[in-house]
Amino acid sequence: MIITFANEQKQVKIPSKAKKLLLAGLKTVGKLHKLSEQTVVDVTLVDDKEIHKLNKEYRKVDRPTDVLSFALDEGEEAEPAVTGGPEEHLLGGIVISAETAERQGEEYGHGLNRELTYLAVHGCLHLLGYDHMQEEDKLKMRAEEEKVLAALNLSESDLASTELLKAAQEARKKAYAPYSGFKVGAAVLTKNGKIFSGCNIENASYGMTICAERCAIFNAVAAGEQDLEALCLTAETEDPVTPCGACRQVMSEFGLQTVIMADKKGHLVTKSLSELLPDGFKRKDLTKAKK
Repeated sequence: MIITFANEQKQVKIPSKAKKLLLAGLKTVGKLHKLSEQTVVDVTLVDDKEIHKLNKEYRKVDRPTDVLSFALDEGEEAEPAVTGGPEEHLLGGIVISAETAERQGEEYGHGLNRELTYLAVHGCLHLLGYDHMQEEDKLKMRAEEEKVLAALNLSESDLASTELLKAAQEARKKAYAPYSGFKVGAAVLTKNGKIFSGCNIENASYGMTICAERCAIFNAVAAGEQDLEALCLTAETEDPVTPCGACRQVMSEFGLQTVIMADKKGHLVTKSLSELLPDGFKRKDLTKAKK
């Protein structure tokens, strides 16, 4: 794929990494959809004022939006991409508001780099005929977006892992470990998208000690969150630290599925709870037993 890139706005400073990720995202779309190397996509960054003008002129929408896609015929529908042959084929153009991308990156918590990449991928998929007006079409388009973002380590799950790791690392700083000197931090993600953290807290009576994992989980439960999605734990170790058996059982109690383990450099190892605890007790098992 041939990509032309133009930054025609001065409101937002575009990091070199942002441009690199954006181009990589488009090339990944081309690769996944088997587009010819001669397929051309034009990408232009503008400000809110310019994209507002384009929206008003071409879509009769009197406001700025984040991204617009224009097929070769400025059209109603994207022409099929040429998948062979020596001649260049202009698939279309993508116009992105850098100002809106910056605001949305802050609002969603994943930053400008990821937002610009996502918008470019989203725009390119529109050129390939994808849409999101109907729920079924929206799901298909979202799945295609995630494929591309996952290849760049920018998928929703990747972002969740990054946020959990940051929260776990911060929690570790608060650990109380005067006896072992082994500080651990943990963060748990609920199915509602909330994050709760915890650290290990030791006691002279060793049985009163609580692990970071349970501390994080109990914080979530105390806040009314009983359905958990994933947990990340980290320690100052060469290899990722694993949760103890008691913590694994507590994870099972609240339906947690994914355990992310990090070493001192932030390298991650992800496993399902079923791998770590094949036959754990669950609430539903005890409910059946009572019947």
